[in-house]
Amino acid sequence: MEVAMPGKKYLKFITILMTGCILLTGCTENFASDSSSQEFSIEAGEDDAKEIENEEINAETSDDISEQLDLAFPVGQAVTSSNAFTGTVYMASMINHDDVYNFPQTNHITFEPGARSSWHTHGGMLILVTGGVGYYQEEGKPAQIIRKGDVVECPAGVRHWHGATPDSWFSQMVIYDSQYEENGGSGTPQAVTDKEYANLETKEYENRNVDEDNAFMFQRADTPTTMETFSGSIYLSSIIGDDNVAGAPGLHYVVFEPGVINNWHTHEGGQILIATDGVGYHQIEGEPVQVMHPGDVALCPPGVRHWHGGSADSSFAHIAVNTNPERPGVEWFDRLSDEEYEQLTIETENQ
Repeated sequence: MEVAMPGKKYLKFITILMTGCILLTGCTENFASDSSSQEFSIEAGEDDAKEIENEEINAETSDDISEQLDLAFPVGQAVTSSNAFTGTVYMASMINHDDVYNFPQTNHITFEPGARSSWHTHGGMLILVTGGVGYYQEEGKPAQIIRKGDVVECPAGVRHWHGATPDSWFSQMVIYDSQYEENGGSGTPQAVTDKEYANLETKEYENRNVDEDNAFMFQRADTPTTMETFSGSIYLSSIIGDDNVAGAPGLHYVVFEPGVINNWHTHEGGQILIATDGVGYHQIEGEPVQVMHPGDVALCPPGVRHWHGGSADSSFAHIAVNTNPERPGVEWFDRLSDEEYEQLTIETENQ
């Protein structure tokens, strides 16, 4: 007979009864007394109950993304006529390397389920996972399963590939040394075959530092910080230091509580902001306010006054990069008044 599958707490309760245990802690919720459920549970046995419970736990904690719309960053344009990828892949240019910010080339790449790059080499690269579940594999090593918030360093000249798992979309921001020239050339990309892909030796990424209960794209600091130059509490952490393989300045992660902004200020070497969560603002003096959503980039030139922070109704997080780190000076000024901020909120909501 077909019966409805009971919840895992109920199965745990039945299993305890069957083994003669009298400890009922945590097993009273969702208890069903209908005969069909009892019949199913008794027939299932302890091993089946554990298997079902494990499946439910895996479903609850899965990072798989089955729909493109569930990705935080825009997907960009489809890549066509390229031997660099297998399957459908999308790319968006985020930051072009130039002589103003001197920041490495930065792109955002989105893979449909099962899509992947070919084996290849290039200059040192940082991979920042922005959504879904994917693989990163260096030649001669198991493929590592990487998830939202993971940051991977791929050294220059190391042969590798990366892409989505079979059941999930996968998106990543790549920051890489586009000026790198490999001795002897990088060679022709070689596809990861279907057989190779289907028989991967895999393991979870060993350098993961994102907590399971972290609500943001990257790991938020444990405790808030208050400063005179901010209107309220922020959480400040580091994504990666300035000794990374891509030659990028250190990447800082700033989470603003709703309505918190900083003062007008200047960076001697300039600053780049990349929004990751919520809705926030950035404004260069004399220019309109930029409303920032995940995937948006704000470029503030060296020595130019600007401010940034969260919208009134949303926590807001961004990656902050102080470019040209040999010029680290920061100068702070006054802050928008409460009236100016309130008017700003009304104006942007009506846009």
